[in-house]
Amino acid sequence: MIKILNTKTNINLKEKLIDMLYESGAISFPIQFSDLPYQINFQYLTSQPEMLRFVAHLIGELIKNEEFDLIAGPYTDIPLATTVALEFNQPMIFVRKERKQYGREKLVEGYFKQDQKVLIIDDEISDVASTSQLLGRLEGSGLKVTGIQALLDRGLGVMQKIEEEGYMCSSILTLNDVFVHLAQVGKISESKLMELKSYIEEQRKELSFRTLPQ
Repeated sequence: MIKILNTKTNINLKEKLIDMLYESGAISFPIQFSDLPYQINFQYLTSQPEMLRFVAHLIGELIKNEEFDLIAGPYTDIPLATTVALEFNQPMIFVRKERKQYGREKLVEGYFKQDQKVLIIDDEISDVASTSQLLGRLEGSGLKVTGIQALLDRGLGVMQKIEEEGYMCSSILTLNDVFVHLAQVGKISESKLMELKSYIEEQRKELSFRTLPQ
């Protein structure tokens, strides 16, 4: 089962994070010139050290009882993985976009040993294909992936699909968490909330996901 932060204290922390993301512009609702009724830009985290550390703290609450040897960050999310590693004194490796054309031509950078257990830290898992590639590069390097910890689950079924392949998946937030809280505090209207929920449901129905390779 996908784990989420669900105690009263943690719910308050989640709501604080949603407020921070909204106020920073990382989550927005464009009025025009967009194909989406909402926009998410987690690269804003890199420019917000306080928020980056706060996210790292929440991730720590979710992974503190997990067994792993290393944290792995994909090339798209090295700042978040690095912050978690520093906050909790965990060794880290990262996965390149492409094999470098010099030296040892590695896809996975950092010190590691065969059969070490790896936990992936990412802001979100947006599609099965790219996640399949990430998993393949780590496992192809002799590592054992225990799971994936994400900041956000968009609720489109991607994380559930990965979990079906035997990987633990966790997220701090879901899009539903975000939309409901912002409606409760008056940042979006009830009609906008219904529009957003309908959009997500339509996206879930339309998307068909490829099965991860065995």
